[in-house]
Amino acid sequence: MYDTVTEGLTGWQFLRTGRWLAYFAIALAFALVCAGLATWQFDRGRGASADNHLYATNFALPTEPLTTALATTSSYEPQQVWRRVSMTGTWDADQQFYVRNSVRSGNSGFDVVTALKLSTGGTFLVNRGWVAASSTNSMVPARRPAPPHGTIDVVARLQPSQAKRGEGGVQNGFIESVDLDELAPVIGGTVYSAAYGVIVTPASPGQGLGRIQATPPSEGVGYHYSYMIQWIAFIFIGFFLLWRAALREFRRINVEDPEEQQRAAQRARKAAAKPFTDEELEDEALDGFIPLTRWAAGTAQPLESTPVRPALTGTPIPFETSDENADDDDDDAPAPDEIYVLEQGTGDQDAPAADARAPRDGTP
Repeated sequence: MYDTVTEGLTGWQFLRTGRWLAYFAIALAFALVCAGLATWQFDRGRGASADNHLYATNFALPTEPLTTALATTSSYEPQQVWRRVSMTGTWDADQQFYVRNSVRSGNSGFDVVTALKLSTGGTFLVNRGWVAASSTNSMVPARRPAPPHGTIDVVARLQPSQAKRGEGGVQNGFIESVDLDELAPVIGGTVYSAAYGVIVTPASPGQGLGRIQATPPSEGVGYHYSYMIQWIAFIFIGFFLLWRAALREFRRINVEDPEEQQRAAQRARKAAAKPFTDEELEDEALDGFIPLTRWAAGTAQPLESTPVRPALTGTPIPFETSDENADDDDDDAPAPDEIYVLEQGTGDQDAPAADARAPRDGTP
């Protein structure tokens, strides 16, 4: 196709055309987007590493009283997550809630959250453990374990109030998330509204409940850095493709340049020297030949050497002629067409090939 944009241009002058300036702008914009995404994944990886370190550290810290860790009912800092606190109080069995869609080991069930009336005043919510869903109705728990009676010492790990999920609110003791702002009006009185606890002791399995978190949780870190490397690789791939396109354009525009012709010939020789691929050998087996472009890389440059074929010898065999032509004795009449059966010579290569013409009466 004739290109009027690059008409009359030589060398790399085409890079200054509007088309190629637009290509560079697109490549640069693509690189900036990839760089931003790579930076974002890097930050997420660092954040996940910092969170894992915080979780492990807080799991190892000694227990402190709840009133010390949380000076007020609205006190809580993100750095306190999974921090172990102690408290004393009595369970309020009438204020027990079941968190829907709680999955443990691939099984769907409910987290059981119960209000603890503290001896120091106020109410603190504690996740006492997990219970499986009913085998006949997944919308209800298989059992509803009641909390122990009497005053009890509890050790729990702090968790922040969860974001609200769904629009159902509190319905017959079922909730979608531990949203303390939503639960506080239902419970009444003074309620710790910024954080709740995940029970450590007394052991919840003794009450028929599954343990929530026995070891420090771990966020995935490696895949963030893997994505970062991929985005960086996309930047190099984008510029590589742009360079390849510019190189093809350069070769097309400078096809008549002697220096470029020499380089093309050199590329053809290198291509011809490469061993045949499995695909080429398969094509040869199917088609009976390998295209000439494979030997000369699509150029008009002759190969440095051509295989010498053995001499061919043969005897001419004329086509059968009609009776009219057979009876015609005119010497000026054209000779009948002939075909030759060629045989590979096995004797003296200097021996002349048979050149006898068959008689015109059709006798060989």
